[in-house]
Amino acid sequence: MTTNIIPVSGETLLTRKAQVEKLFPVVNWESSSKGYIECPGITAHNTVCSDRDCAVFIDRVPTIACFHQSCADEVEDANKKLRKAIREVEARGDVETKKYSMSAEQKAWIAEKQRQQFLRKRAESSLPTILQRYAWTPEQARSESPIAIPANPLKHWPLFLDLFKPDDILWVGDTYHSGEPCYGNHFLPVSEWREFPVAPFQFTCPSTFKPGSYSRSNDNVLVRRYLVVESDTLQKPEILAVFKWLQLNFKLRAIVDTAGKSLHGWFDCPNKKQLAELKIMLPAMGCDPALFKPAQPCRVPGAWRTDKIQSLVWLTGGQ
Repeated sequence: MTTNIIPVSGETLLTRKAQVEKLFPVVNWESSSKGYIECPGITAHNTVCSDRDCAVFIDRVPTIACFHQSCADEVEDANKKLRKAIREVEARGDVETKKYSMSAEQKAWIAEKQRQQFLRKRAESSLPTILQRYAWTPEQARSESPIAIPANPLKHWPLFLDLFKPDDILWVGDTYHSGEPCYGNHFLPVSEWREFPVAPFQFTCPSTFKPGSYSRSNDNVLVRRYLVVESDTLQKPEILAVFKWLQLNFKLRAIVDTAGKSLHGWFDCPNKKQLAELKIMLPAMGCDPALFKPAQPCRVPGAWRTDKIQSLVWLTGGQ
């Protein structure tokens, strides 16, 4: 049976937006009829959360939908409050509620969120098996490196630069060396960085930048060469196991010891679909989501960090 749905006018959408924003001060509107809010039952969530887990739709029946199941009661209460507020303003009864059917957009959104949650849970539950099956120590990684790693870590800088092309514009600096024209000398071709006998600063990026850049921003990234994977919670042998597991599908180019508690794994950048899935899975396994940003700084081998030197653990040929 086909049900006629009363169209929602632009004026009505504006009225409904205002009511949503009274109940939820922070709303990230994606379209005229869909936005994202913090789930009213977020404290009941028992799995990893993201800022796009809870959506509000104001076409047809105004509806808050969160793909977490543990917050169902709180979401239901919030829906009642939102619909009541909108009914009172529109002053024409709950006509659309009686004729409600879920839109294709709502169905697609919920299906995608369920897929993402499945990936998170599968990654989290797979971690113990990965740590056992792909066990790898720093000593083993260094001895198995396709390119021999010099004992003197100050010699690791030129080897690291081989990951890039001579004319690639590479940012090297400290984290504050960005944003002003005076920092343009931190964005140089790799051929010019080779003139430095040792790494002059502690950080670089896994991406190359547009000529003339002086700001380390995602907008200035020209090519995203690599994805860097690291964790502040996994021990070094544990993150190495994750690197070895990732090697089943992605080319590992380098492993950098940060001279701290973590290791950085440099992988050829996955395609867009793979990157989106890894962005869901790897944080569920304890990896840092910040390094999914193309311009996020990461450690350079061959640079001093207080009284230690950042170094290569593993290296294969680059671009």
